[in-house]
Amino acid sequence: MANQHPSPTPRELRRRHMHERQAVVFGVLVAALALVGIGAAGIMTGAISSPFSKPIATPTASDDVMTTAVPCLPKGTKPVTYSDVTLNVYNASGQPGLARSTADAFTERGFVVKKVGNDSSKIVAPRVVFGKRGLYRAYTVAAQLKDAKFAYDGRKDASVDVVLGTESHVLLGTKDVHLNAKKAMKSAPGCVALAKVKPLPAAPKATSKPTKK
Repeated sequence: MANQHPSPTPRELRRRHMHERQAVVFGVLVAALALVGIGAAGIMTGAISSPFSKPIATPTASDDVMTTAVPCLPKGTKPVTYSDVTLNVYNASGQPGLARSTADAFTERGFVVKKVGNDSSKIVAPRVVFGKRGLYRAYTVAAQLKDAKFAYDGRKDASVDVVLGTESHVLLGTKDVHLNAKKAMKSAPGCVALAKVKPLPAAPKATSKPTKK
């Protein structure tokens, strides 16, 4: 008669099952490591895009874009005569014709409009951009607009830029412009001394697309 192998004992069966489970776990770990290695190689070579390669979404429009602290006016500063203010009006709203209609409204009030164009900035509220020599004029211009923001830059002349954002509309009515040629203007709330305001590096660049002006 052929030799018969004795049946495995319960202890041997437990060991066999444990070894089988260990083999399965080890195989899964090896496969996972292999997949990680393949994925890393793909990301390094550019074949696979990294899930962390996309930038965090940021708002496309912000009142804080290209603005600065507002300089205070010297005490006793009165509004500038409108005809002594040279303006450049730029459209950053995406609404065709807004810069032209706004420039015409400023002209009707006596301001001198030099340039009309488009601006690629992503802003909401209208922005008044000016240099050191244009501080008084900037306040005079800002009084014509609702919720205007200030942007102090390094320009050498006294010109003022008006950049119209996505919530820019027509100018305030003349009755809502609280300026009196005989009375001093009030500084904006939270203003700081001009010497403490860090100017922007350059004035905003306008495009020359005629369709949105």
